[in-house]
Amino acid sequence: MFLTKQLRLVLQSITVVAVLAACVGATILYAGVNESGGEFGVFGSPGTGLPGEFGVTYDFITESTVDTFVDTNQINFFRVTFLMERMCPLATGLGSTFNETYFSEYEDAINYITVTKGAYALIDPHNYMRYKYYYSKTS
Repeated sequence: MFLTKQLRLVLQSITVVAVLAACVGATILYAGVNESGGEFGVFGSPGTGLPGEFGVTYDFITESTVDTFVDTNQINFFRVTFLMERMCPLATGLGSTFNETYFSEYEDAINYITVTKGAYALIDPHNYMRYKYYYSKTS
């Protein structure tokens, strides 16, 4: 088989890179999952699904799921979402007050991941513009 000089050089370079990559051990510091749930249950007619019901329209990651990811799969990083419209009720607006029940449910999930299991959690707020709909209807 006849290879051009350029193609032969490219193949040799690829081989060298592959061998070097195989020889150099890399440590994975963070291996993670995206865990959805706390932001669900608001779609449909605008303004419906809020505040929602824990365990029915939304849920956060369960302890058994965290146990499986950490203990069996060696996962140490979790992205855990929450919905701003549930955390800060529409009637009081962003930043004014927290829905203490929703916050407590979220806090339990985050604390189990970080304190109990020693993993990391990315706190991920979601906002689906329900505030705009709420305030335009009540104004």
